[in-house]
Amino acid sequence: MTSRRQRQVYMTPAELAVAGESIYGARWRAPLARSIGLSDRMIQYYLTGEQPIPAERANRIRRLADIGQTGLIIRASIRKAAPDLQLYRAHKVARQILADLSAAGILPDQPHD
Repeated sequence: MTSRRQRQVYMTPAELAVAGESIYGARWRAPLARSIGLSDRMIQYYLTGEQPIPAERANRIRRLADIGQTGLIIRASIRKAAPDLQLYRAHKVARQILADLSAAGILPDQPHD
């Protein structure tokens, strides 16, 4: 009798979808794949559960998505001031503002990608 090795789950497909959409909006799959150096197909494998999401990749996706409450407020303000700006660009600007505020000692250190 052969035993099946259980796969470690570092990120669920649902968590991946939430993270991707929070960064890139409704059409998040291809941009996320490009940003982490994967094919669109691999993202699809992750979403269907055909392939587990490796720990290091799950952590990278979380770092990209997690901008905290302050970052979310900054991103929302950016979107109000520039409503035509793509969600990802507003997210990227918010990440940079957080890093700059951290470097200036105004906010606690922010995790870096």
